Amino acid sequence: MEIVYQKIIETFREHPEVFTEQGLPVPRQIDINLGQPDDPEGWEIFLPAIFIAWSIKTDGDDPDVLTLELSVLQEPGPPTENFSERLEEGLEYLKMLKAVKYLVNGLRSDVSSPLTYKGERQGANRIMRYHVLEYTCKIDSYTDSIHKHKLIPAVVENIKLGGGKLKETNPEGESDLEIEIFGK
Repeated sequence: MEIVYQKIIETFREHPEVFTEQGLPVPRQIDINLGQPDDPEGWEIFLPAIFIAWSIKTDGDDPDVLTLELSVLQEPGPPTENFSERLEEGLEYLKMLKAVKYLVNGLRSDVSSPLTYKGERQGANRIMRYHVLEYTCKIDSYTDSIHKHKLIPAVVENIKLGGGKLKETNPEGESDLEIEIFGK
């Protein structure tokens, strides 16, 4: 998960133009979701912000399913009622979500399949605008890789040792090795 999380942050850092070219503010804070969207008064939040929560469900020997929830928080902004004289400005809320989806859809890391959009919902928060985007991908929760290596039984026929403190202990040619162990 760490690699996927870092890839998301890297993508947002490298592409501020996705927001600025549309006159949108660039997300100021991307962080792990520890409850900030549901309790904004208990945290210092720099808006707009994205908080990421995840779950990993195992699927037998197949790669596991990683589900990401990106909580997008924005300033309250102008109203979006149909009679608002500032409706165009109010729709910045929806434009911001579209820009976030543009950056995240299909995003992949070295250890995951591409992120696939699964849906979205509004969050409940009386202080700011709050929306949750959901994505899934395949990942191995143990090694953070979808490229699992299979162990193949093998017989070791020859080992070449070099360096270290090895010495022959049997002068008749049989190779008994004595290995000095340090730290005991």
